[in-house]
Amino acid sequence: MMKIDLLKDAWARFMEARSFVLACHQRPDGDTLGSALGLAHVLRLAGKDVVVISEDGIPDNYTFLPESDTVVTSTDRRDFDIGVLIDSEGTKRIGSAADAVTSSKVHACVDHHLPSGGFGEIRVVDYHRSSTAEVVYELLEANDVIFDAVAATHLLTGIISDTGGFKFSNTKPRTFEIASKLQAHGADPAMIAREVYESRPIRSMKLLGRALGSLQIDESGRVVWATISKHDLDELGATDADTDSIVNHVTTVKGPKVAILFRESKPGSIRISLRSRDGVDVDRVARAFGGGGHKAAAGCHVEGSLDHAVDVVVNEVLKWME
Repeated sequence: MMKIDLLKDAWARFMEARSFVLACHQRPDGDTLGSALGLAHVLRLAGKDVVVISEDGIPDNYTFLPESDTVVTSTDRRDFDIGVLIDSEGTKRIGSAADAVTSSKVHACVDHHLPSGGFGEIRVVDYHRSSTAEVVYELLEANDVIFDAVAATHLLTGIISDTGGFKFSNTKPRTFEIASKLQAHGADPAMIAREVYESRPIRSMKLLGRALGSLQIDESGRVVWATISKHDLDELGATDADTDSIVNHVTTVKGPKVAILFRESKPGSIRISLRSRDGVDVDRVARAFGGGGHKAAAGCHVEGSLDHAVDVVVNEVLKWME
């Protein structure tokens, strides 16, 4: 748990600055977007100049977020006082935002992933939290910052997204406590859940059908996986963003301890999402391929064919399960 003094010092340094660039990670999810937009909104209420960058834009199911239309995919500005990584431990995952962040006078990191690089002189990082949105909330609460329903909606979206609607094992008593306070501030959990999980374009639903049709389980019954090829994406007019949350459907298969989604975002480039149950650590699997995440949810990237990626990653998972 973060110390109050650290949270107060971080906010004091934020208040001394005039301009900020907040960088979301590539293939943005509800946590990076909600956390960035929520923090940006509060900073703007305090009179700060804030730019939020998401290289891959805003996925369809997150366009409901207030002020999502202010997010840019890049900026030519290099004059920011503070550059902040949101929901990411390093600049590798922020794409076109890297130059703007690293050229800032001061660097900061607001995150809940296991520390891997120690980016930033200002670090608001707590890997015991369900989400970065929870970390942002703790930062605001520790400093008695008053915020409105807009920021509450942003932060509750981050929490709902990263807990799978409070279904994942990262959901703790404090998570419910914070969610309750955010609802009291004006956030609507039913609306957020509907937009995040029940408002998908038909191409995304057809892509889910392709993925479920590809399901396989290893001989030991411990690992289940699905694949999405570049051909699937092209034929359905879908993008990699449309694969968001499909891995969560793979996890519903009864029996296996680890669920994996392999998706060919472009020929020879395979993105991999891993989920686990019963304490299996998929973060260390992802780190074997240069990725990372959390014990129960992680991701990585492998060059080569889909068959190659399936072979090497499934074997790596089984090795760690021995």
